[in-house]
Amino acid sequence: MEARVHCPKCGADAPNGARFCPGCGSSLAAARPRLSTGLLPSLHMLAKRYAVIRKIAQGGQSAVYLAHDSYQHDAERAIKEMSESQLEPEKRQQAINDFIRESRMLQALDHPALAHVYDFLFEEGKYYLVMEYVQGHNLEDELVQYRREALDWEDVTRWGIALADTLSYLHSRKPPIIYRDLKPANVMLMPDGNIKLIDFGIARWLLPARMTDTMQLGTDGYAPLEQYSSRSEPRSDVYALGASLYHLLTGRVPEAAPLRMAGHSLKSIREFNPRTPEVVERVILKALSLQPQDRFTSAEALGEALEWARKQSQSRVGAARGASAGAQAGAVVAGGGRATSAPPSASGSAHSIRSPYSTQPAGQPAGGAMTARRSGMPALPPRLVVSPIRMDAGYILVNQTVTHPLEIANRGGGALSGRTETNIAALTVEPRSFTENSSPLTVRINATGLAVGPYVCHIAVRSNGGDQIVQVRFVVRPSDDLTSRHRATGY
Repeated sequence: MEARVHCPKCGADAPNGARFCPGCGSSLAAARPRLSTGLLPSLHMLAKRYAVIRKIAQGGQSAVYLAHDSYQHDAERAIKEMSESQLEPEKRQQAINDFIRESRMLQALDHPALAHVYDFLFEEGKYYLVMEYVQGHNLEDELVQYRREALDWEDVTRWGIALADTLSYLHSRKPPIIYRDLKPANVMLMPDGNIKLIDFGIARWLLPARMTDTMQLGTDGYAPLEQYSSRSEPRSDVYALGASLYHLLTGRVPEAAPLRMAGHSLKSIREFNPRTPEVVERVILKALSLQPQDRFTSAEALGEALEWARKQSQSRVGAARGASAGAQAGAVVAGGGRATSAPPSASGSAHSIRSPYSTQPAGQPAGGAMTARRSGMPALPPRLVVSPIRMDAGYILVNQTVTHPLEIANRGGGALSGRTETNIAALTVEPRSFTENSSPLTVRINATGLAVGPYVCHIAVRSNGGDQIVQVRFVVRPSDDLTSRHRATGY
């Protein structure tokens, strides 16, 4: 694995073996190597037990590998590797503590909708978590890639009931566990149609003595208002579940809670998906109440409300089917013909979900059976996704120009297009207008004429699939100071 030296003073990287930091000139005698993440080769053995097959995911905070457990007849395992390659020294220990905390938390859990944790490893300076390998894909991919349209209320309410049960289990632990980042991307749909909640990276125990969270975490659109003030509770997960169900039924992430508080209204689910029963919409909108006291009192109460709404809606649909079939039969008999049985309803049963791993007719895309039965469902609109949403450009010399990539993607349907704006002249983005095919954009920071010191500025990315503000941070350093150091050290 590639190793780099991490400056204990300013956090900059330097080549392995460097004596002085290229960022601040400090001695690197006490620096420790920092290993990159996601570089384990195929057949690499961890703990002389787990044989790595391939990398299956890579993110900013971790990498995940598929491996075989040689002690359990080569059973498949998912191994999560903690990343520290982008962490400053003071944040590294906190990241390690969080990773160990996640391991302890998951090992103590036993629920069919949660991935089982088997082992926790420390090897060659890296931390690993060995977990159950969950086959399938997440619900956001089910929405965007497999069906490409807003989902049926029968399927969504079934998943909602299962997720409410899972949250109720977490909240009943001693102390309660608050998940804090529930969204379709963190829910896996397995080949048998069941779901599992994954990624406990920011979950925390709810301790009465702790008045606030350690930091503000969550995802815009799914995070409730109180979470922006670093204060989460069980009803915060109720809001996130409501937001997830709203997204799956409409193809749109709800307006962020602070924007709603400022007057941006939340549009009706039935405006985008008229097939959604009104009673189901009422339950979800109650879960999405801005104030915790206006939501359901618990995840269990939300699950019961969804179950009741589903039964009410199914009985009404059944009655409508019967009336329609009776009228059709009466018309046939009156005309002297022979009555035949009516075809199954397009809505189907709540248990009729088919996985994209099921056998499909040749040429039909995964999940196509469910897509075909929902002709007339609203198509997905474009949805802007920007990465990163916070850009740390580090140290820049006076008169120096640096560039960084800004990834633009469309996680919805249709064609994404938009433009960028910046709040200072030294910060530019090229091209200013973009489509999803323009990615990546080039962020350029020109320090010519800038005063020495720290800067915090912003890029506004505006599109027909939503807007995103990207914070950009950098520090301008005197060129003479660093140039003399570089000449003396060679770094």
